[in-house]
Amino acid sequence: MPSKKNALSFSSRLNLALYRLTIGTAAVFRPPRPTLPALKAGSRVLVFSSAGLGDSLLDSVGFRALAETFPGLHIGAVAHHRRPDILRHNPFVSELFLLRKGPPAFLRLWRELRGGGPWDAILYLSCLDPEARCLGYLLGRDATFGLAWRTGMPQTCAFSIDEPGLRRAHLSSQALAVAAALGARTDYPRMVYEVHEADRVALDGRLREWGLPSPGITFQLGGGGAAYRDWPAAHFVELARLLAAAGIGPIFLLGGPDHVAKSREVESALPAGSVFNVTGRLPLPLSAALLERSRCLVSTDTGIMHMGFAVGTPTVALLHCRPGPARVGPLADTDRHELVALEKPPGYRDPSDARMSEIPPGRVFEAVRRLWQKEGA
Repeated sequence: MPSKKNALSFSSRLNLALYRLTIGTAAVFRPPRPTLPALKAGSRVLVFSSAGLGDSLLDSVGFRALAETFPGLHIGAVAHHRRPDILRHNPFVSELFLLRKGPPAFLRLWRELRGGGPWDAILYLSCLDPEARCLGYLLGRDATFGLAWRTGMPQTCAFSIDEPGLRRAHLSSQALAVAAALGARTDYPRMVYEVHEADRVALDGRLREWGLPSPGITFQLGGGGAAYRDWPAAHFVELARLLAAAGIGPIFLLGGPDHVAKSREVESALPAGSVFNVTGRLPLPLSAALLERSRCLVSTDTGIMHMGFAVGTPTVALLHCRPGPARVGPLADTDRHELVALEKPPGYRDPSDARMSEIPPGRVFEAVRRLWQKEGA
Protein backbone atom coordinates (compact mmCIF):
# COMPACT_ATOMS: atom_id res chain seq x y z
CA MET A 1 0.00 0.00 0.00
CA PRO A 2 1.46 3.43 -0.89
CA SER A 3 2.29 5.79 1.94
CA LYS A 4 0.03 8.74 2.70
CA LYS A 5 2.73 11.10 1.48
CA ASN A 6 3.00 9.29 -1.85
CA ALA A 7 -0.77 9.07 -2.14
CA LEU A 8 -1.06 12.83 -1.64
CA SER A 9 1.70 13.42 -4.15
CA PHE A 10 -0.08 11.22 -6.68
CA SER A 11 -3.36 13.03 -5.98
CA SER A 12 -1.71 16.40 -6.56
CA ARG A 13 -0.21 15.24 -9.84
CA LEU A 14 -3.57 13.88 -10.95
CA ASN A 15 -5.32 17.15 -10.09
CA LEU A 16 -2.70 19.16 -11.98
CA ALA A 17 -3.09 16.95 -15.03
CA LEU A 18 -6.86 17.42 -14.86
CA TYR A 19 -6.57 21.23 -14.64
CA ARG A 20 -4.16 21.34 -17.57
CA LEU A 21 -6.36 19.10 -19.66
CA THR A 22 -9.52 21.09 -19.01
CA ILE A 23 -8.80 24.75 -18.19
CA GLY A 24 -5.39 24.78 -19.85
CA THR A 25 -6.81 23.43 -23.08
CA ALA A 26 -9.76 25.83 -22.92
CA ALA A 27 -7.34 28.74 -22.61
CA VAL A 28 -5.56 27.69 -25.78
CA PHE A 29 -8.78 27.90 -27.80
CA ARG A 30 -10.24 30.87 -25.86
CA PRO A 31 -7.19 32.86 -24.76
CA PRO A 32 -7.52 35.92 -22.53
CA ARG A 33 -7.93 39.23 -24.32
CA PRO A 34 -5.93 41.62 -22.10
CA THR A 35 -8.25 44.39 -20.93
CA LEU A 36 -7.02 46.94 -18.39
CA PRO A 37 -9.86 47.86 -16.02
CA ALA A 38 -10.44 51.40 -14.76
CA LEU A 39 -10.72 50.91 -11.01
CA LYS A 40 -12.70 53.25 -8.78
CA ALA A 41 -14.60 53.24 -5.49
CA GLY A 42 -16.83 50.18 -5.45
CA SER A 43 -14.73 48.21 -7.95
CA ARG A 44 -14.11 44.60 -6.93
CA VAL A 45 -10.64 43.06 -7.07
CA LEU A 46 -9.82 39.45 -6.21
CA VAL A 47 -6.31 38.67 -4.92
CA PHE A 48 -4.84 35.17 -4.55
CA SER A 49 -2.20 34.97 -1.79
CA SER A 50 -2.06 31.35 -0.69
CA ALA A 51 1.59 30.75 0.22
CA GLY A 52 3.21 30.59 3.66
CA LEU A 53 3.46 33.13 6.47
CA GLY A 54 6.42 35.13 5.19
CA ASP A 55 5.31 35.22 1.56
CA SER A 56 1.79 36.30 2.53
CA LEU A 57 3.18 39.14 4.62
CA LEU A 58 5.42 40.22 1.76
CA ASP A 59 2.34 40.19 -0.48
CA SER A 60 0.52 42.51 1.91
CA VAL A 61 2.25 45.59 0.50
CA GLY A 62 0.33 44.92 -2.71
CA PHE A 63 -2.92 45.09 -0.76
CA ARG A 64 -1.77 48.37 0.80
CA ALA A 65 -1.00 49.87 -2.60
CA LEU A 66 -4.41 48.90 -3.99
CA ALA A 67 -6.31 50.27 -1.00
CA GLU A 68 -4.36 53.53 -0.83
CA THR A 69 -4.58 54.21 -4.57
CA PHE A 70 -8.27 53.34 -4.95
CA PRO A 71 -10.19 54.35 -1.80
CA GLY A 72 -13.43 52.41 -1.49
CA LEU A 73 -12.08 49.44 -3.44
CA HIS A 74 -13.60 46.08 -2.46
CA ILE A 75 -10.76 43.57 -2.11
CA GLY A 76 -11.55 39.88 -1.91
CA ALA A 77 -8.64 37.67 -0.87
CA VAL A 78 -8.05 33.94 -1.26
CA ALA A 79 -5.82 32.24 1.33
CA HIS A 80 -4.86 28.62 1.84
CA HIS A 81 -7.30 27.13 4.32
CA ARG A 82 -4.46 26.20 6.69
CA ARG A 83 -2.91 29.68 6.63
CA PRO A 84 -5.69 32.29 6.77
CA ASP A 85 -4.47 34.41 9.70
CA ILE A 86 -2.36 36.90 7.73
CA LEU A 87 -5.29 37.91 5.54
CA ARG A 88 -7.72 37.85 8.46
CA HIS A 89 -5.55 40.50 10.11
CA ASN A 90 -5.19 42.64 6.99
CA PRO A 91 -7.55 45.61 7.36
CA PHE A 92 -7.54 46.20 3.60
CA VAL A 93 -9.23 42.84 2.92
CA SER A 94 -12.99 43.18 2.50
CA GLU A 95 -13.81 39.46 2.44
CA LEU A 96 -11.82 36.25 2.76
CA PHE A 97 -12.14 33.00 0.82
CA LEU A 98 -10.32 29.75 1.61
CA LEU A 99 -8.57 27.55 -0.93
CA ARG A 100 -8.66 23.76 -0.54
CA LYS A 101 -7.29 21.10 -2.85
CA GLY A 102 -9.20 18.70 -5.07
CA PRO A 103 -11.89 19.06 -7.77
CA PRO A 104 -14.90 19.06 -5.36
CA ALA A 105 -13.33 21.86 -3.30
CA PHE A 106 -12.42 23.67 -6.52
CA LEU A 107 -16.02 23.65 -7.68
CA ARG A 108 -17.29 24.86 -4.29
CA LEU A 109 -14.83 27.75 -4.26
CA TRP A 110 -15.64 28.62 -7.87
CA ARG A 111 -19.33 28.92 -6.98
CA GLU A 112 -18.48 30.98 -3.89
CA LEU A 113 -16.21 33.35 -5.81
CA ARG A 114 -18.67 33.66 -8.68
CA GLY A 115 -21.34 34.63 -6.16
CA GLY A 116 -19.00 37.28 -4.73
CA GLY A 117 -18.31 38.81 -8.14
CA PRO A 118 -18.25 39.98 -10.77
CA TRP A 119 -14.57 40.83 -10.33
CA ASP A 120 -13.09 43.79 -12.19
CA ALA A 121 -9.54 42.43 -11.84
CA ILE A 122 -7.89 39.28 -10.52
CA LEU A 123 -4.34 39.30 -9.12
CA TYR A 124 -2.05 36.34 -8.47
CA LEU A 125 0.59 37.15 -5.84
CA SER A 126 2.38 34.37 -3.92
CA CYS A 127 0.43 31.38 -5.14
CA LEU A 128 1.79 28.41 -7.02
CA ASP A 129 -1.49 26.50 -6.74
CA PRO A 130 -2.84 25.67 -10.22
CA GLU A 131 -6.32 26.17 -8.78
CA ALA A 132 -5.68 29.92 -8.57
CA ARG A 133 -4.91 30.34 -12.27
CA CYS A 134 -7.82 28.13 -13.28
CA LEU A 135 -10.28 29.95 -11.04
CA GLY A 136 -9.07 33.31 -12.29
CA TYR A 137 -9.49 32.21 -15.90
CA LEU A 138 -13.07 31.10 -15.24
CA LEU A 139 -13.99 34.22 -13.26
CA GLY A 140 -12.50 36.97 -15.43
CA ARG A 141 -9.76 35.80 -17.77
CA ASP A 142 -9.32 39.14 -19.59
CA ALA A 143 -8.24 41.06 -16.48
CA THR A 144 -5.91 38.58 -14.75
CA PHE A 145 -2.49 39.79 -13.54
CA GLY A 146 0.48 37.79 -12.26
CA LEU A 147 4.22 37.20 -12.37
CA ALA A 148 5.28 35.31 -15.47
CA TRP A 149 7.38 32.73 -13.62
CA ARG A 150 4.76 31.73 -11.04
CA THR A 151 2.54 29.60 -13.22
CA GLY A 152 2.62 26.35 -15.12
CA MET A 153 -0.21 27.53 -17.39
CA PRO A 154 0.84 30.92 -18.79
CA GLN A 155 -1.93 30.80 -21.40
CA THR A 156 -4.52 31.42 -18.66
CA CYS A 157 -3.14 34.85 -17.63
CA ALA A 158 -3.89 38.06 -19.52
CA PHE A 159 -1.07 40.19 -18.06
CA SER A 160 2.13 38.21 -17.29
CA ILE A 161 4.56 40.64 -15.65
CA ASP A 162 8.29 40.10 -16.12
CA GLU A 163 10.11 43.42 -15.95
CA PRO A 164 13.92 43.52 -16.25
CA GLY A 165 15.48 42.62 -12.89
CA LEU A 166 12.15 41.85 -11.25
CA ARG A 167 12.87 38.16 -10.69
CA ARG A 168 15.78 39.08 -8.40
CA ALA A 169 14.08 42.06 -6.78
CA HIS A 170 12.78 42.31 -3.23
CA LEU A 171 9.85 39.93 -2.80
CA SER A 172 7.55 42.77 -1.73
CA SER A 173 8.58 44.70 -4.84
CA GLN A 174 7.31 41.79 -6.89
CA ALA A 175 3.87 42.06 -5.26
CA LEU A 176 3.96 45.82 -5.84
CA ALA A 177 4.76 45.25 -9.51
CA VAL A 178 1.59 43.21 -9.94
CA ALA A 179 -0.47 45.91 -8.22
CA ALA A 180 1.31 48.58 -10.27
CA ALA A 181 0.01 46.97 -13.46
CA LEU A 182 -3.39 48.26 -12.31
CA GLY A 183 -1.99 51.70 -11.48
CA ALA A 184 -1.60 51.08 -7.74
CA ARG A 185 1.22 52.76 -5.77
CA THR A 186 2.26 53.31 -2.18
CA ASP A 187 4.81 55.62 -0.59
CA TYR A 188 4.97 53.47 2.54
CA PRO A 189 5.74 49.84 1.60
CA ARG A 190 5.49 48.45 5.13
CA MET A 191 3.91 45.02 5.40
CA VAL A 192 0.43 44.83 6.86
CA TYR A 193 -0.69 42.96 9.96
CA GLU A 194 -3.21 44.37 12.43
CA VAL A 195 -3.08 42.92 15.94
CA HIS A 196 -6.63 42.62 17.22
CA GLU A 197 -7.52 43.78 20.71
CA ALA A 198 -8.92 40.32 21.48
CA ASP A 199 -5.45 38.87 20.79
CA ARG A 200 -3.83 41.33 23.18
CA VAL A 201 -6.31 40.38 25.89
CA ALA A 202 -5.78 36.68 25.22
CA LEU A 203 -1.99 37.10 25.39
CA ASP A 204 -2.24 38.92 28.72
CA GLY A 205 -4.38 36.07 30.03
CA ARG A 206 -1.84 33.45 28.97
CA LEU A 207 1.08 35.36 30.50
CA ARG A 208 -0.80 35.74 33.80
CA GLU A 209 -1.78 32.07 33.76
CA TRP A 210 1.83 31.02 33.22
CA GLY A 211 3.22 33.57 35.70
CA LEU A 212 5.31 35.33 33.05
CA PRO A 213 6.24 39.01 32.78
CA SER A 214 5.75 41.24 29.76
CA PRO A 215 8.49 40.51 27.17
CA GLY A 216 11.48 42.76 26.72
CA ILE A 217 13.31 40.95 23.93
CA THR A 218 12.13 37.94 21.96
CA PHE A 219 14.28 35.32 20.22
CA GLN A 220 12.69 33.52 17.26
CA LEU A 221 14.75 30.34 17.33
CA GLY A 222 14.45 29.22 13.73
CA GLY A 223 12.25 28.41 10.82
CA GLY A 224 11.88 29.83 7.36
CA GLY A 225 11.78 26.44 5.67
CA ALA A 226 15.55 26.03 5.25
CA ALA A 227 17.93 24.76 7.94
CA TYR A 228 20.87 26.68 6.46
CA ARG A 229 19.20 29.93 7.63
CA ASP A 230 19.16 28.89 11.30
CA TRP A 231 21.49 30.28 13.96
CA PRO A 232 22.97 27.72 16.40
CA ALA A 233 21.43 27.19 19.84
CA ALA A 234 24.81 27.81 21.45
CA HIS A 235 24.93 31.28 19.87
CA PHE A 236 21.48 32.13 21.28
CA VAL A 237 22.74 31.00 24.69
CA GLU A 238 25.79 33.27 24.49
CA LEU A 239 23.64 36.18 23.27
CA ALA A 240 21.29 35.70 26.23
CA ARG A 241 24.25 35.84 28.62
CA LEU A 242 25.54 39.04 27.06
CA LEU A 243 22.09 40.66 27.22
CA ALA A 244 21.55 39.61 30.83
CA ALA A 245 24.90 41.12 31.79
CA ALA A 246 23.82 44.39 30.13
CA GLY A 247 20.45 44.37 31.91
CA ILE A 248 18.47 43.84 28.69
CA GLY A 249 15.38 41.68 29.13
CA PRO A 250 13.19 39.86 30.00
CA ILE A 251 14.12 37.37 27.29
CA PHE A 252 11.40 35.25 25.66
CA LEU A 253 11.99 32.22 23.43
CA LEU A 254 9.53 31.89 20.55
CA GLY A 255 9.04 29.34 17.80
CA GLY A 256 6.75 26.66 16.45
CA PRO A 257 6.33 23.05 17.62
CA ASP A 258 9.38 22.01 15.58
CA HIS A 259 11.57 24.36 17.64
CA VAL A 260 10.65 22.97 21.06
CA ALA A 261 13.78 20.80 21.34
CA LYS A 262 16.03 23.72 20.42
CA SER A 263 14.27 25.99 22.91
CA ARG A 264 14.83 23.45 25.69
CA GLU A 265 18.51 23.24 24.74
CA VAL A 266 18.81 27.02 25.07
CA GLU A 267 16.77 27.16 28.28
CA SER A 268 18.68 24.33 29.98
CA ALA A 269 22.05 26.00 29.27
CA LEU A 270 21.06 29.18 31.14
CA PRO A 271 20.32 29.88 34.82
CA ALA A 272 16.78 28.97 35.84
CA GLY A 273 14.35 31.84 35.28
CA SER A 274 16.71 33.82 33.02
CA VAL A 275 14.61 33.13 29.90
CA PHE A 276 10.89 32.53 29.45
CA ASN A 277 10.07 29.77 26.99
CA VAL A 278 6.76 30.02 25.07
CA THR A 279 7.96 27.99 22.08
CA GLY A 280 5.13 25.99 20.56
CA ARG A 281 2.61 27.42 23.05
CA LEU A 282 1.19 30.41 21.17
CA PRO A 283 -0.94 30.45 18.00
CA LEU A 284 0.11 32.92 15.34
CA PRO A 285 -2.22 35.80 16.38
CA LEU A 286 -0.91 35.65 19.96
CA SER A 287 2.68 35.41 18.70
CA ALA A 288 2.03 38.63 16.78
CA ALA A 289 0.67 40.23 19.94
CA LEU A 290 3.82 39.11 21.79
CA LEU A 291 6.00 40.73 19.13
CA GLU A 292 3.98 43.93 19.31
CA ARG A 293 4.60 43.98 23.06
CA SER A 294 8.34 43.23 22.74
CA ARG A 295 10.92 46.00 22.69
CA CYS A 296 13.11 44.04 20.30
CA LEU A 297 13.05 40.86 18.20
CA VAL A 298 16.05 38.74 17.18
CA SER A 299 15.16 36.46 14.29
CA THR A 300 16.60 34.63 11.34
CA ASP A 301 14.89 34.80 7.93
CA THR A 302 11.46 33.51 8.95
CA GLY A 303 7.83 34.52 8.71
CA ILE A 304 8.14 35.82 12.28
CA MET A 305 10.93 38.16 11.16
CA HIS A 306 8.55 39.64 8.59
CA MET A 307 5.85 39.77 11.27
CA GLY A 308 8.21 41.87 13.37
CA PHE A 309 8.63 44.29 10.47
CA ALA A 310 4.86 44.36 9.92
CA VAL A 311 3.83 45.14 13.52
CA GLY A 312 6.67 47.64 14.00
CA THR A 313 8.85 45.70 16.43
CA PRO A 314 12.49 46.85 16.28
CA THR A 315 14.12 43.79 14.76
CA VAL A 316 17.64 42.41 14.51
CA ALA A 317 17.46 40.22 11.40
CA LEU A 318 20.11 37.51 11.04
CA LEU A 319 20.28 36.87 7.31
CA HIS A 320 21.98 34.24 5.22
CA CYS A 321 23.52 35.43 1.97
CA ARG A 322 20.72 33.60 0.15
CA PRO A 323 18.48 35.38 -0.66
CA GLY A 324 20.12 38.21 1.32
CA PRO A 325 18.99 41.61 2.67
CA ALA A 326 18.19 43.07 -0.74
CA ARG A 327 15.38 40.55 -1.20
CA VAL A 328 13.96 40.04 2.30
CA GLY A 329 14.99 43.04 4.42
CA PRO A 330 12.47 45.72 5.41
CA LEU A 331 11.37 48.24 2.77
CA ALA A 332 9.92 50.69 5.31
CA ASP A 333 11.01 51.99 8.75
CA THR A 334 14.53 50.82 7.96
CA ASP A 335 16.00 53.01 10.71
CA ARG A 336 14.12 50.92 13.32
CA HIS A 337 15.79 47.64 12.32
CA GLU A 338 19.29 46.19 12.18
CA LEU A 339 20.40 43.70 9.52
CA VAL A 340 23.22 41.33 10.44
CA ALA A 341 24.04 39.62 7.17
CA LEU A 342 26.30 36.71 6.34
CA GLU A 343 28.66 37.48 3.47
CA LYS A 344 29.18 35.07 0.60
CA PRO A 345 32.50 33.27 1.11
CA PRO A 346 35.02 32.84 -1.73
CA GLY A 347 34.01 30.05 -4.06
CA TYR A 348 30.36 30.15 -2.96
CA ARG A 349 28.16 27.83 -5.02
CA ASP A 350 25.50 26.49 -2.67
CA PRO A 351 23.75 27.80 0.51
CA SER A 352 25.56 25.13 2.54
CA ASP A 353 28.85 26.82 1.63
CA ALA A 354 27.98 29.73 3.94
CA ARG A 355 27.24 28.92 7.58
CA MET A 356 25.16 31.08 9.90
CA SER A 357 27.42 30.01 12.78
CA GLU A 358 29.94 32.48 11.31
CA ILE A 359 27.78 35.34 12.67
CA PRO A 360 29.19 35.81 16.20
CA PRO A 361 26.92 36.48 19.20
CA GLY A 362 28.91 39.61 20.04
CA ARG A 363 28.03 41.17 16.71
CA VAL A 364 24.32 40.47 17.29
CA PHE A 365 24.56 41.83 20.84
CA GLU A 366 25.91 45.14 19.56
CA ALA A 367 23.03 45.39 17.07
CA VAL A 368 20.51 44.72 19.85
CA ARG A 369 22.14 47.30 22.10
CA ARG A 370 21.97 49.94 19.38
CA LEU A 371 18.25 49.36 18.91
CA TRP A 372 17.65 49.22 22.67
CA GLN A 373 19.32 52.60 23.15
CA LYS A 374 17.63 54.10 20.08
CA GLU A 375 14.19 53.10 21.31
CA GLY A 376 14.92 54.55 24.76
CA ALA A 377 14.27 51.23 26.50
